[in-house]
Amino acid sequence: MDRGWIQFLLVAVPVVSLIGSWLALRAIAERYDRKPGTPKTRAQAGRGTKDRAGNKAENE
Repeated sequence: MDRGWIQFLLVAVPVVSLIGSWLALRAIAERYDRKPGTPKTRAQAGRGTKDRAGNKAENE
């Protein structure tokens, strides 16, 4: 194997591993930040809003 490929792999593999770990931890943190029973996204959360009188509000 060429020396350049070995150096590339010695840098690329840990970097990709760190990025994957960061993405996984971010996804887990978002999962725990949500309260039970709330929708996943803000767009979905807006669909179920109610006004002060208790009537279902519509999105524009």
